[in-house]
Amino acid sequence: MTDKKYLEISDKFEVNYLFSYGCISRFFQEIIENQRIFGTRCSKCGKVYCPPRSNCSNCYVSTEWVPLDGKGTIIAAVYSYWVPANWIGLQYVDLPFINALVKLDGADTCLDSIVIVDDMTLNKKVVQGTRVKIKFRKKREGKISDFYFVLDED
Repeated sequence: MTDKKYLEISDKFEVNYLFSYGCISRFFQEIIENQRIFGTRCSKCGKVYCPPRSNCSNCYVSTEWVPLDGKGTIIAAVYSYWVPANWIGLQYVDLPFINALVKLDGADTCLDSIVIVDDMTLNKKVVQGTRVKIKFRKKREGKISDFYFVLDED
């Protein structure tokens, strides 16, 4: 073994990439253009996926688009007091925030999303079984973060 010293320098690596949503493009187009949420239903077993899938993972057949009303139930919630490095600087995340698995009415799978409450004293109400509804951001870019959830007090 040698006692060589190696020079290390800090550098920034940036990649521009064109990403295609392929068969699930409609999900994001509806969010951007119409502020609507869609899932996909298996034409054989009837399972509804949201986020959508182009093929059923149970039956291996093509799915069909179905509208969802954007209301659902929290399956699990976590209170976060830090954000991942790639979220730093984003305007839509205030600390602390609530990350939740939300099962939309009419869907059989869950979305991983943020729940925003105006008054953090209400955060104790955000637990398993809490009813929520979708809100769309004013500026939508075709990302899963183009929407979030708030308490459904109707």
